[in-house]
Amino acid sequence: MSKPEPEVSSKPVHVRFGDFEVDERNALLLSNGHSVALPPVPFGLLCALLRQSGTLLSKHALLDQVWGHRFVSDSVLKGAISDVRKALGDDPRQPLYIETLARRGYRFIATTATVTESAAPLLPKTDPVAPQVLLHNGAVADAASATLFVGRTEPLKRLHQSWQKALQGSRAIVWVAGEPGIGKTTLIERFVSELSGVVCIFGQCVQHYGAGEPYLPVLEALSELCRKDPAAGVLLRDVAPTWLLQLPWLCTSSEREVLLHELVGVNPQRMLREMAEFVDRYTEHHPLLLVTEDLQWADQSTIQLIDYMARRRGRPRLMWLSSFRLTEIIALEHPLNLIRHELRPAGLSDEILLDSFSEQEVAAYMAAHSSVLLSNECFVQTLHERTGGVPLFVASIANDVLCKLADAGNQDPALLAASTVPDSLGALIDHYIARLSESQHKLLTCAAVAGMELNISTLAGVLGWDELHTIDICDALVRERIWLITATAGNENDNRGYSYVFRHALYRQRLYDNTSAANRSGLHHKIGTVLEQQREQGLNIAAAELASHFDLGRMPLKALRYYAEAAQTALQHLSPSSCMSLTERALEIAARTAASDERTSYEITLATLRGVAAFHTRGAGDDAKKAYQHAVELVATFPQHPMTGLALYGLGFLLYLRAEYNEVLVVAERAQTMAALTENGSLTLAGCIIKGQVMMIRGQHKVALEVLQQALSLLALNTTANGQILAGYIVDPEVTVLTTISMVLSLLGRFTEAHTHMQQAYNKSRQHAQPMALLLTIWCDALCRIRRGDTAGVAALAREMQLLVDEYALAQGRAACRWFLGWADARCGNAAGAQQICAAYGENRALGMLAGSSETLGYAAEAYILAGDWQQAQLQLDQALEIVNGYDERIYLPQLMLIQAAIAHLRGDAKVEAESLQLAIAEARAQGAAWLELLALTAWCERGTPTPDELSALEQLLNTLSDSDDIDLLEQARGIVQFASR
Repeated sequence: MSKPEPEVSSKPVHVRFGDFEVDERNALLLSNGHSVALPPVPFGLLCALLRQSGTLLSKHALLDQVWGHRFVSDSVLKGAISDVRKALGDDPRQPLYIETLARRGYRFIATTATVTESAAPLLPKTDPVAPQVLLHNGAVADAASATLFVGRTEPLKRLHQSWQKALQGSRAIVWVAGEPGIGKTTLIERFVSELSGVVCIFGQCVQHYGAGEPYLPVLEALSELCRKDPAAGVLLRDVAPTWLLQLPWLCTSSEREVLLHELVGVNPQRMLREMAEFVDRYTEHHPLLLVTEDLQWADQSTIQLIDYMARRRGRPRLMWLSSFRLTEIIALEHPLNLIRHELRPAGLSDEILLDSFSEQEVAAYMAAHSSVLLSNECFVQTLHERTGGVPLFVASIANDVLCKLADAGNQDPALLAASTVPDSLGALIDHYIARLSESQHKLLTCAAVAGMELNISTLAGVLGWDELHTIDICDALVRERIWLITATAGNENDNRGYSYVFRHALYRQRLYDNTSAANRSGLHHKIGTVLEQQREQGLNIAAAELASHFDLGRMPLKALRYYAEAAQTALQHLSPSSCMSLTERALEIAARTAASDERTSYEITLATLRGVAAFHTRGAGDDAKKAYQHAVELVATFPQHPMTGLALYGLGFLLYLRAEYNEVLVVAERAQTMAALTENGSLTLAGCIIKGQVMMIRGQHKVALEVLQQALSLLALNTTANGQILAGYIVDPEVTVLTTISMVLSLLGRFTEAHTHMQQAYNKSRQHAQPMALLLTIWCDALCRIRRGDTAGVAALAREMQLLVDEYALAQGRAACRWFLGWADARCGNAAGAQQICAAYGENRALGMLAGSSETLGYAAEAYILAGDWQQAQLQLDQALEIVNGYDERIYLPQLMLIQAAIAHLRGDAKVEAESLQLAIAEARAQGAAWLELLALTAWCERGTPTPDELSALEQLLNTLSDSDDIDLLEQARGIVQFASR
């Protein structure tokens, strides 16, 4: 017979041990006077052990004493023991309080002291005002029952520390991360509510099935800031005009026209610089808290702006606080995931990862929320198990149970929680869907297909309802605090008028997924049609939104139309990455759509815009080439298309950068042929520009000058006839023509004219703030100065180019400024210049930009000669000559021959030196390049005794080139002539 368990006293335990005190009557566990949270079941287990301190209690005895006659497994007892040990800080391997005897039971081993009625209890320390509980939806719990902010004390403290850091001029980029419903918004709202006198603006990222508007959450926040502080709008006009252009209600129509003209061709990176400058200046007077939520739906441009602001030097008093769903940015390979791994180790950002509630925290929440539910021993444990501790689900299920208890109070709350909380999020949302009335379900299904925002007029139009009836249903859903919230008031000039927003995106997603494919398609079609009608009536409907609905509504031609418009808008908003996303989806649709003239027209536009965007985002690689080639293939059947000239020019210019010169001439010939048939001036213009560039780089300067001057005349006519014809070029075509003409004139020895054209290019680039055009101008100016040996001028231009490249992140110019600086350094005696040129050359080739490679390699050869390494110089020169022979790239060939002569001189090979000098003179004359001929002829005459014909030619060149600014070379040549005449 087994030994009976000892009789247990029923008197409430009130003892002290170590730093702890247990008062069973008042359900208190204290540590040094501070209350320690412990759920009811583990607390009862601790009291059972204390009641028989020092006695081994079997598992069965503890199960009977604590759980009564209900069947509970041993694992539940182990879990409760673990909770007690965690509360006491007890290590099971070296226990101070609870000892485990394997397969037998547990024993409380610490010395206890009974607290008598006269002893002073260690009462819990309390604050004068108990903190409130902030629910998942941002609502504040009833003051009578709220006692604490559950489980978020440390994150809240970190947010306040970051704010103090921002106030001291150390920019703070802070992210609150976690799964849906974890309490990210709750924490942020709690933090904001504890601040006073703070300029705080909010931006919300919104999930779309198509590409969203670039910088949407930031624009939303800026709009709010300008409403709160009119001075912000004035500052935008002064330092951030590209942002002002995205907020049209802040400026007049005439101001918008001026901005549109001035910002043609502006690189997207300018918006980053302008926003940084705006924040710097604004926060000089007002610390700023910018909150952007749900970054997992943010567009590429917004993520790029966060990255830029985090890395930028300066001391703005800014805290940029954002939230995102960690699982989604990892699973979807969101660009935010990359920058968070780069910024955090560098100390440029802080990330607060919110965990689910523990069982103790669920108990603490329920203690503040409902003493009725807390008194049920199994409810907290069941609620935690069923919800996984996600605060959103905890609050939702608890409220649902309370509602049911109010109707039928005789039910078991734990059983209610177990029956109403499903195993997955989808099942939970389905539970709420099942409670909807037929009209509510119909409205929410339509709204889910429309997107996160609910526009009353749009929904009423799709459903065929009266708007007031629609509002009544939405208001009822808002009151349920599950599906909808009332949208904040929009800008008075934003006539879209969103009235409601889904409370949780996943609820909306579940509704969308539960709708059959046929019904979804039909609703997308109806929504797109209604939105299209509203747009015609003057409402602000984004083309990307229309494109998405018609896409999913199986209306491919309409989808293509609006995708093309949205892609063009993205480029105008300086967001080529968004343009890439839009065109990728649209071209997939086009490939599946039946052939027609309409489809071909949209496809030409989309492919051309994709070529422009691909060059800006990925350089002169295959992506841009394939896009342009696709567009050009299509224009053969549609020569009158408005994008025909732009497509041919884009392909020709790209091929030129890739050194595919023969293909460029084929494109130019095609453009000229089509121009003759269609009388399309843009085609003639495209053909002239790309042909002129090839003729120049092949040394046919007179032909190049002729066609480029024709292009300059056409530009004036086209710009006058249609100001939009120049939109979408990779680089402003007028700047391209002016700089190319300047280079040709310089080689022909017409320096005054060359300077005039180069100055015009500078003026246009700077007047209209076009970074890419300014980059090209500096680049061409540096090339001209290298030919004249202007070391100081090239060095100055290289530094200016470097600043421009860094400011606007112009990857296409990063290598060029380095090799220009390397060339100047080498001529100043820096031996490292040669390696710098070679490294930059390799980087440029990686971008697919091969044009002028023979010249760059010539710089490297010259630098190695100056460093005394003629073997390395010969290697670089041999590569340059291979390019000359392979691509017929002859523009730099005279100087390459002079370099060959210099190498031969170092080797003591007089024959090769003489042959090379003669080849340099002959090539310069064949090109008509008077300046290069003077350079080569001067070198030849210095080597030996010149013939009378050579002296005569030298004297004639001196008379022709008298306006050159290279005094040294002119004096050197004059000295030769004067010496020979003695």
